[in-house]
Amino acid sequence: MNTRFFSILAAAVPALVLSLAPARADEGWTEDFANAKATAAKENRDLLIEFTGSDWCPPCMALHETVFSKDAFKTAAQQNFVLVKIDFPQEKEQSAAVKAQNEKLQKEYNIEGFPTIVLADAAARPYAVTGFEEGGPASYLANLEKLRKLRVSRDAGLKKAAAAEGAEKAKLIMSALKEIDGDFVHTFYTKEIDEAIAADKDDASGAKKARTAFEKEQAFKVKVAALEEELAKLHEEEKLAEFIARIDKFIADEKPEGAKKQELMIAKMAGLDESKPGALLKLLDEVIAVDPKSDLAEQAKMMKEQMQEQKPDGTKPEEEKEGKEEKKKSGEDEK
Repeated sequence: MNTRFFSILAAAVPALVLSLAPARADEGWTEDFANAKATAAKENRDLLIEFTGSDWCPPCMALHETVFSKDAFKTAAQQNFVLVKIDFPQEKEQSAAVKAQNEKLQKEYNIEGFPTIVLADAAARPYAVTGFEEGGPASYLANLEKLRKLRVSRDAGLKKAAAAEGAEKAKLIMSALKEIDGDFVHTFYTKEIDEAIAADKDDASGAKKARTAFEKEQAFKVKVAALEEELAKLHEEEKLAEFIARIDKFIADEKPEGAKKQELMIAKMAGLDESKPGALLKLLDEVIAVDPKSDLAEQAKMMKEQMQEQKPDGTKPEEEKEGKEEKKKSGEDEK
């Protein structure tokens, strides 16, 4: 759940950091998505779409500094890709048209964090996604070349499926799309999924089942978005008891499982009284119990350990010991 209470992206970057950030060199990049698609189709290239916060997102700036600004990258990458920058800056001015285009693309591609790099064909159908990686231009280019093979495999599989019929056709379609992110498949490959479902009445390929699961997931996301709006208002009005009760009711009504349930439970932290650590420890135990091996459970365990290391006044045992030694030393010095 992408709650506004636990966003990992900072709302602002200190002025000093911004002043030290390197100027963004945009040679070889375009912000015109429609023109990029036309160029890609004309020149038989793919699209490399960078979703970024160029003047405030540290990993975005690092990716630019270590990879995208390098001549070695720009020269080699443009042989296979039209480079498109979809930017969400805080300081840089943008036209209303560019802002509208970028917001539309962020929604279409379901981008939740920056930097996100989407690789797509000339028709803008995505086939791979990546982000910040260490290693410089050579390493990044090698990974892009590896990811481009997914499109080659996709195209070969779909071509083979076009010559088949019935359940075999459906299976070939699903096999051709299996390496592509599920959200992308059911958003950008609806024609192929429709064909698979129509050709496979018994759903031996799982195409219909996959679409049903996707639609269910999308409906859940809509409900979570509505919940977040309610929670934001309750939190702003400091109705913390109602805030927690609303989350509990949502969990009881929707019956989410696994990470979805853990995310909702963790959101309750924003409504707990910080002066009563017992309630928070109990909540962390409940989060862990849902799925002890999940990433969220590991985070909850770390939080719990940190809390248990602290005394009621917020100090750690070793800090208390150091304080006593300093006090003792000060007393000896006075003597």
